[in-house]
Amino acid sequence: MEQLTSSQLREKWKSFWMSKNHAYLPEASLIADKESTALFNVAGMQQLIPYLAGKEHPLGHRLFNIQKCVRTVDIDEVGDTFHLTFFDMMGNWSLWEYFKEEAIQWSYEFLVNELWFDSRKLAVTVFEGNSDAPRDEVAAAAWQKAGIPAERISFLPEKHNWWSPGPVWPCGPDTEIFYWVWNSEFPPEGSNVKDDEDNWMEIWNNVFMEFYRDEKWVFTKLSQHNVDTGMWFERMCRVLQNKASIYETDLFAPFISLLEKTTNLSYTWNERKFRIVADHLRTVFMLINDWLTPSNVGAGYVLRMIIRRCYYNLLLLRKLNESELSSFVNDSFISFKWLRDFDEERIKKVLLNEISQFEKTIHKWEWILEDLLKNSKKLSWEQIFMLYDTYGFPLEITKEIAAERGVELDLEWYQKALEDAKEKSRQSTKAMFQKSADWSKYLEGIPATEFVWYDNLNFEWSKLLKEIEADDGQRVLIFDKTPFYPEMWWQNWDKWEIILDDGRCVHIINVQKVAWVILHFVG
Repeated sequence: MEQLTSSQLREKWKSFWMSKNHAYLPEASLIADKESTALFNVAGMQQLIPYLAGKEHPLGHRLFNIQKCVRTVDIDEVGDTFHLTFFDMMGNWSLWEYFKEEAIQWSYEFLVNELWFDSRKLAVTVFEGNSDAPRDEVAAAAWQKAGIPAERISFLPEKHNWWSPGPVWPCGPDTEIFYWVWNSEFPPEGSNVKDDEDNWMEIWNNVFMEFYRDEKWVFTKLSQHNVDTGMWFERMCRVLQNKASIYETDLFAPFISLLEKTTNLSYTWNERKFRIVADHLRTVFMLINDWLTPSNVGAGYVLRMIIRRCYYNLLLLRKLNESELSSFVNDSFISFKWLRDFDEERIKKVLLNEISQFEKTIHKWEWILEDLLKNSKKLSWEQIFMLYDTYGFPLEITKEIAAERGVELDLEWYQKALEDAKEKSRQSTKAMFQKSADWSKYLEGIPATEFVWYDNLNFEWSKLLKEIEADDGQRVLIFDKTPFYPEMWWQNWDKWEIILDDGRCVHIINVQKVAWVILHFVG
């Protein structure tokens, strides 16, 4: 097999599909549009959904690209040899043109003829059929015609080899391509994905949209068929560069070396933490570059948790002072040399500000956790919820600290308590709008609040002027200055969190302005 750098692989992909008369599809933002139910762009086809449903695409019926994606469903698996939160997805699409035979033949051709894969180390899976759709003998026959022997073709059920972007939408069977990754040179006779799954790594998926599923779960055959494929770029680099994991490829190796130099530790003895820092920092760079900022809502919350998890794992390796941390972030941009058109100063500013805010709470968190663990090596759901609700411990960080210290977590009732708390907060907010309080009696002697604009990312609270508990039980904080925008006209209020000097984490549920004083309603 030909040894290729990541840059060479990109060029191979581009030239191959252009030779098959495909047009390049510009990449979409990582941040999903407002119409999407997803927080991030999780697949190359996400921007193509209207066109898969029948709308004419301005670039034609044959498309390809390499789309940046973020998925967090497997975030707990990051640290192994191939899971990532940010990744590039190589894709090609047929909108109502070629179908199974051509897509499979070209997939095989690209792997074997262009990348020089040894076909003896390839295996595939196809749909085994169910009451709604037949066994995909067409795909299986196409693979045998291309060059995959029957013993390497596995028929698997719907949960493995069926794909749909939603409950009511065009859908269909898929065929997945796997590469042999066990330490023997070739798979033994009879080995395939169905019987030997752990030794095969998925590298490519071809989805064949040939059915439509309606609201009553009834399937009908589509008159116009689509092909949607996705190949993991980083996993392909691992295979092409003959590396034990994606973190040893040229995409990550320079950063791993930087991390070794910065921490004075060996990657070999700290693989999981090194990999989490590498993956998460790269994801953070990409998300902030697409104009996402940390917050407590939606995609911004996910970004905040990724930053905190990244930084906590860096702390487990070595504590960096402010100057060292700034230099490390600067050098990280150089190490991820493939990053393109990045606003490095803005990314650095947002990232270091978030870390600074996190550092103010993390030591208090650890002190509180140590106190809870004095006489126990297990946290109850009540304790876990108290850490989150009172002190702002995100569950993800509690899990990370607990795993590091061998602490058990009782999560059985945690999620129920969390949902109950959210509902209480929603009802509290609703009731607040239904009542009209005379706030003037609480504001005597309080000066006008200075509003600090959002671009001042290094802002810190200067003084808490007053903490009020109103007649209806609503708690309100007043500061001499604030970055929280109050509700005005059609503009909604800002939602965030505040860490008080005593370590409490309070959540902003509303912001109002009365007589030039900004009121922070907290729950």
